[in-house]
Amino acid sequence: MSKLSHCLAVAWSAMAPRKPLSVSEWADANRQLTGKQSGERGQWRTRRTPFLKEIMDSLSANSRVQHIVVMKSSQVGVTEATVNFVGYTMDHAPAPMMILLPTLDSRDAWKAQKLNPLLLETPVIRDILGGQRSRDAANRGDMIDFPGGVLFLAGGNSPNSYAQRSVRTIIMDDLDRFPPEVGSEGDPVKLAEGRTKAFARSKRMLISTPTVSGESLIEREWEKSDQRKYHLPCPHCDALQALEWGSPESAHGIKWSKVDGEIIAAWYVCNACGREISEHHKPKMLENGRWIAEHPARHIRGYHLTALLAPVGLGPSWLDLAREWQDAIKSPGTLRTFVNTHLGEPWIEAGDHVEPVGLMARLEDYDELLPTLPKALLRTAGADVQKDRIECSVVDWHAGEEAYVMEHFITPGDTAQPEVWARFAEELSYWAPQALAVDSGYNASLVYAFVERKRWAMAVKGVAGPGRPIVEDEKARRQRLRRQRKKGITVHMVGDDQAKALIYSRLKIKEPGPGYIHFPRDPAFDDEYFAQLTAEKLVTKIRGTRPYVEWVQTRPRNETLDCMKYALAALRLSGVDLKKAAQNQKTEPPATQPAATATPGATYRGQTRRRVVSQAHR
Repeated sequence: MSKLSHCLAVAWSAMAPRKPLSVSEWADANRQLTGKQSGERGQWRTRRTPFLKEIMDSLSANSRVQHIVVMKSSQVGVTEATVNFVGYTMDHAPAPMMILLPTLDSRDAWKAQKLNPLLLETPVIRDILGGQRSRDAANRGDMIDFPGGVLFLAGGNSPNSYAQRSVRTIIMDDLDRFPPEVGSEGDPVKLAEGRTKAFARSKRMLISTPTVSGESLIEREWEKSDQRKYHLPCPHCDALQALEWGSPESAHGIKWSKVDGEIIAAWYVCNACGREISEHHKPKMLENGRWIAEHPARHIRGYHLTALLAPVGLGPSWLDLAREWQDAIKSPGTLRTFVNTHLGEPWIEAGDHVEPVGLMARLEDYDELLPTLPKALLRTAGADVQKDRIECSVVDWHAGEEAYVMEHFITPGDTAQPEVWARFAEELSYWAPQALAVDSGYNASLVYAFVERKRWAMAVKGVAGPGRPIVEDEKARRQRLRRQRKKGITVHMVGDDQAKALIYSRLKIKEPGPGYIHFPRDPAFDDEYFAQLTAEKLVTKIRGTRPYVEWVQTRPRNETLDCMKYALAALRLSGVDLKKAAQNQKTEPPATQPAATATPGATYRGQTRRRVVSQAHR
């Protein structure tokens, strides 16, 4: 070849567009592992962890995927995949990027153990940073500058971490350790997404081991995704299946054998053919596995990884997991750790709960039922005050505290405005309760003004704690009131825990009678009403090594439960002895006037009753 031909070939090679490269291809060609961050040293090999290939390649420059969620167990290599992407970006597709860890301390630890070996030991990255500059970059905590881009490293608990930085890719690692809200700025995921808006083809990746179901941020994001699981073919029948732990009652999953109480062997049972799969089959199964989405139409990619997939030698074996399980089941605390860190699943707190669907079977035709009953001994109401509405339940009480819920209505509007309270008073007047309890936890001054000149209305406030009674006894109340008064208004404390426990126990009563709660067949009592009524459950948690119980809200809204709680509190605060009232009712002469004009609180208004119900709040 002539010198001219050689020069032209070199020039053409320099000007030719760069061949598209995926993250996994870059890692296989360039990434070097050291003993600092990996159990295996030497060249990175994607084929050792084939389930990571699709996750990494979704981050490639030519991938159209923009939003990735990884809910995972520990020790499955996702952090190393993230480091591969950092190297790929520095070398092949330079752009600004950000990695957020929960705190500055966790950021520094991640950088020292995971990122610095890439900067110092992978030759192509060391050369890009210019030899000595790679050491300078390794010693800098918050930012690494490289040709064509920059890497920001930050702690996700500070609002400053999200300010004045625009990046094409943002990765939030260990998401469940982030605070639910960052200062007064709001949700950390939304704040992070805001940093990528300046780039048309931006990418966002959320990674975490989950914690408690209902509180877990990664679970929340996973629920929005297409929910992919890695399916492996059975070596005996080729049936694809996502590996699951199973249970002692299930036919498939991890099984084991014992000798003298010690687990000596573990295997997996195929859910299709029922044959045993030994762990030595795993490498071939992983090689031929593939990701399958449960909701393929969703645009967010979601990946679930369990330690059952960990390659032999890179994570716990099935035998190790079976032995850990045997120890974990001895207490809720250790079992939760196993479920989170090995199965990669959110922990579901076990506890007392009522299913809302079953309660809808209680709906009754009050027009037919109530005329056959004695008049109610007492009518109470409980009101819950929110920013944009007042919700109220009206309850008639019969002997043995058998309850007939008469109405649940909503008065919409800004509760800081007097006209909303005037409309609420008008609606309440149609029901004429003999005792009303109004929650004063929100817009307290308006609540005090409303109850101030109504002897039958009381301001209340819910207080959590297992030892607190539903309402204080007279002696305790007087002692507290000597110390505390609000503008001349008595605020009655309501024990949340005991009130909810009593309501839930009565919702479980199957037959009408003492304690039973009746509901009318009426549009106001729909599935949303009962979902709110059963929106909490009593769970056992572990603080240190000591178990304790706590009411946990399982859905965003629970107003109908609060209204029922305050209607019960109004009964107790009214001072009416239902047992004595029932005895007096038996000795009273028969009423001579029609039921429709009887004493307020003792009648049912049937189809003539009025309500203000806004479907916008349902």
